[in-house]
Amino acid sequence: MDTTLAALIFGLAALAVVAVLLWRSQNRGGRAEASFSFGELFTSTVKLGPGDTASAKNAVTRAAIQRGEAPESPAEPIARTATRLARILWVDDLPDNNLFETVALENLGRFVTKTTSTEAALTYLKEMEFALVITDLGRGHDRRAGEELIRLVRASGRTVPIVVYTVGAAEKRAALVAAGADAVVDSPGELIREVDRRLDAAGRG
Repeated sequence: MDTTLAALIFGLAALAVVAVLLWRSQNRGGRAEASFSFGELFTSTVKLGPGDTASAKNAVTRAAIQRGEAPESPAEPIARTATRLARILWVDDLPDNNLFETVALENLGRFVTKTTSTEAALTYLKEMEFALVITDLGRGHDRRAGEELIRLVRASGRTVPIVVYTVGAAEKRAALVAAGADAVVDSPGELIREVDRRLDAAGRG
C-alpha cells in the first residue's frame, strides 16, 4: 500500500475515534482522554472519573438487589482511574435481566454487544473482534446452551476469554472450565472483577 494512502487511512481512523471519544466526553462530563498506538490500528485509553466509578458501583449494587442478593462492594476493579476500551459480546436469552451489570460495564469503558442465541454469537465472533465473551448457561429449554457455545468457540480455535454468568456457579465451575470457560461466576461483583481480570491478563484492561 502506498505510504501516503496508508497514512491518510490511519489519520482518518484516529480522527474518527477522537470524535467518538469527544462526544462521549461531552455526554459524561468531559472525562475522556485518548491515546493511540499504531502497533494495532489504534489503542484507546479512557480516563475514568469519580462519576464513572460511582455509577458503576451503584449499578453493581442495584444488580445484586435485583437478583435477591446482599449488595456488594467490588472496590478494586471499580477503583481504577483508567482503562482501555474493549468490546464485549454478551450472550443471554433474557438480556434485560442483566441491565445493571451492563450499565456498570459500559461506565467502565466496556462496549457491550448483546445477542440471544448461540448461532448469532458465532456469527458475531466470525465477523467482528471481541475482547471477551460473557454467556449464560441455560436458554429456553436448552439447559446447556452456554456450554455448547463454549465448546464451539474453542473448537473454532478462538482463544477469546469466556466468562459464564449463571446461578449456582460453584457446583458448575469444574465442568464449564473443562469445556473451555475461563471463569464461572454468579454475582454482579464477581462478574465485574472477572471481566477486568481477564482483560488485564490479555493486555486489554
